[in-house]
Amino acid sequence: MSKKTIRAALEQSLLHNAAMSAALCDDVLMDAADELEASLRTDGDDALIALVAEDQEVAMLLIEKAGTRYRNEAARAQLKQMWRSHYAANLQTMLPLFVDDLSQGMLAVAGVQWVPAPPA
Repeated sequence: MSKKTIRAALEQSLLHNAAMSAALCDDVLMDAADELEASLRTDGDDALIALVAEDQEVAMLLIEKAGTRYRNEAARAQLKQMWRSHYAANLQTMLPLFVDDLSQGMLAVAGVQWVPAPPA
């Protein structure tokens, strides 16, 4: 898939709530879930996002520090809750990185760390 096609598929799934692929999640992301969770612990992140895109289908896995795993639509909903009003802006920042990884045939993986809000 071209970068343009990958970006369009990611935008539809992540920003416009299009359905995600359960089969792709099971076949690709869940096969790597233990390794991804180990990476999360090693890096000291608070959560890890993993995405895969094939044939205009997208799958997502979100792993929290405690080990809770969310798949596809549940992952998207949890990420929206975690990022609240910053969800769309954070994704727009990360989309080019995800697209680059996916266009090279890799999983798109990003660690998330919580930054305390400045005092009011």
